Amino acid sequence: MPPRLAGVLLFLPVPLVLFLFTRAPLRILPSLGIGILLMLTHRFYARPWALARAQRRCLWCGADASATPAPAVELAIQDPMGRASWRACGDAHVLAVRAVLAWAARRQAFLKLGILGTLAVFLVWSIASAVRWPIPLAFDDAVAFFRLGIALTVLPLGWLDARTAAEPAEPLRAPFPLHAPALIGLRSTLWLFRLVGLLWLVQASLHFARHASLIG
Repeated sequence: MPPRLAGVLLFLPVPLVLFLFTRAPLRILPSLGIGILLMLTHRFYARPWALARAQRRCLWCGADASATPAPAVELAIQDPMGRASWRACGDAHVLAVRAVLAWAARRQAFLKLGILGTLAVFLVWSIASAVRWPIPLAFDDAVAFFRLGIALTVLPLGWLDARTAAEPAEPLRAPFPLHAPALIGLRSTLWLFRLVGLLWLVQASLHFARHASLIG
């Protein structure tokens, strides 16, 4: 199987988790349970696959780094799951990776709070709505909160990571595990952040606007 296709297939659990969390097709608690299981186990097969090909595939675009005219450049990067050596197919892609990581490293507290904090609140809120606590905690409101929190976190990463960012400290550090973006390329991951983030921002804003109008 071509590495690009395999990477896409291994990346599919990520949008599947988001679908389970935001649509709950199997009812709330079963959907959350399966989504959490997929989220916790993804690293056990996705990271070994990504690391096994880290010296051949470009971290930025996902292409075969050895097949490009420019010489591949090695990047040693420390992420929350350990230090690993990756490749980029040429100086332009090296600069792009370094710029994104420099931007993210300076804002790691914001990114972690935005993603992990939003996820924690969403799960508690959703479970509370499923067990029908005697307070108004609707699942639709939890989904809108989740979409809004994630959108406000990933949109700056997708759009504002300036390519002229200051030189990052050595060794390079990523505040998030790199194996997931490496499956499809960091560039494609940022485009997903931009597009899905914009969609979720609009959906969440419309939800809360309708909710406010009903209350008013």
